[in-house]
Amino acid sequence: MGLEIPEQLRKYCILAEDGSVIDRFRCPVPGCDYTTRLGPGAVRMHIMIKADPKVETRYCEKHQKYWMENESELTLDNIRILANLPHRSISYRKP
Repeated sequence: MGLEIPEQLRKYCILAEDGSVIDRFRCPVPGCDYTTRLGPGAVRMHIMIKADPKVETRYCEKHQKYWMENESELTLDNIRILANLPHRSISYRKP
């Protein structure tokens, strides 16, 4: 049984091999290889930070263009939808 991920949000997900859980969240900006298990909010923040032209050391024109074109699908409500789907998270182990 696969996950029911809204079509417009699938590009932010990398599924596990069996398709039962989101293995990682990814940045869909062409050429960016950012992935994380911190959750979909981390991807949103990654895109926002890279899209800010005020900080030249982090700024990326591709991320700014992506943010401007897709800001409406990166709403907090959509982030919550992704966060509520089964996904692998980082586990902390005591030494």
